[in-house]
Amino acid sequence: MRQPATDRAHRGISPGRSDRYTFAARWLCALIVFATISGAMPIHGLANPGQAGTNGSSRSIAPPDISAAAVFSYDLTSGITLYAKDSDARMQIGSLVKVVTALVVMKHGDLKDKVGIVESDLVDETQYSNMKLQAGDTLTVGTLLYGMLLPSGNDGANALARHVGGKLSGSSDVTEALAAFVAEMNAYAAGLGLANSRFINPSGVDNASSYSTAHDLAILFGELMKNETLARVVAEPAYSFYSAGPENRQYQGESTNQLLKRNGVIGGKTGSTGEAGGCVVLARSIEGSGALVITAILGSDLAYDENNTITTDVRWDDAAKVFEAMDSQFTWATPGADGTFPGLAEELGVWGLQFRDAPPIPIPTGADEPATYQLLLVPPAAPADPAGTVAFFFGDSEAGRLPVYQIGAASPGLAFRLAA
Repeated sequence: MRQPATDRAHRGISPGRSDRYTFAARWLCALIVFATISGAMPIHGLANPGQAGTNGSSRSIAPPDISAAAVFSYDLTSGITLYAKDSDARMQIGSLVKVVTALVVMKHGDLKDKVGIVESDLVDETQYSNMKLQAGDTLTVGTLLYGMLLPSGNDGANALARHVGGKLSGSSDVTEALAAFVAEMNAYAAGLGLANSRFINPSGVDNASSYSTAHDLAILFGELMKNETLARVVAEPAYSFYSAGPENRQYQGESTNQLLKRNGVIGGKTGSTGEAGGCVVLARSIEGSGALVITAILGSDLAYDENNTITTDVRWDDAAKVFEAMDSQFTWATPGADGTFPGLAEELGVWGLQFRDAPPIPIPTGADEPATYQLLLVPPAAPADPAGTVAFFFGDSEAGRLPVYQIGAASPGLAFRLAA
């Protein structure tokens, strides 16, 4: 069992006994602490959500009883995990692959580029989601993003990957262009430290060698929501535009996100195949806090009829249950505010530390064990320099960390610092 938050400064060697140690011994202790902390995580930012604990389950509050095989939900602003269920289990994810496709397009493409549609971009409209592209039409990268992300057009994903992949590979060959694009998709995920994702195609057609996880998809969609252009696209319920070529064809489509503009949902992406089940990743604004929560739900109950029409789709019920639980089990407050993490504000004052623009963070309201914190410090820093982190715990599991910064000297009696 973890010690109460107010006792954390007194674990290890008590500050009151500092006169028994030499100056060299104090600095040796501080350097050991510094090496331990800096080797575990960067102190300039948040810990990667879900990395504390086992299998990404960095929370003590269980998600509600739902059909989904995997869930991961975290606060995008603070990085703190709310729920996790088998969040590192590798699974098929259907059209959620298009989240990565969009991120790579934004990194390497130009929204104003014109893309001529070719036969290889098209898909069987009776089998795959599409935006009804026509070979010979010309669309911009920007408009293709709408067609890929809202009605989840596989044809739009193919056209974008071919166009951007051609730039990456320097080749007009479709196979080489797509291979270069997919390689960049995997490099993008790896660059975020996501070790449980592998992509084979830009659209999400089932492939036994392709997989991702609820944790990885939530992180990737968090990156999408940080991009103003993509966040604006997934916030739209529908689109209507004309192609950019002489054909001047009208294209129209609607979002597949059934929860958009309900329950605080301001964006999302869906995916569904026979192998993947019902999948969705959603961005939800928490009223009154400015917080944005990303929730990935994979493998919810899903069934099709003989005409490839969905007859059972439980992912929306699963999402609603997660949101209902979230509203009843968490509140958002600034760390150290009255009634949150007793002793934290006083301890930061003792060490001459402060948060820098600390966001409101989710705090459990009905857990069996209270939310606690642990102050992890490095050797004394110059004013305004990062001086360590505060780790927040839901029960015995670490939920996330926020950096703290030096604003002044610690109290004279505290000659050295140890991680609690």
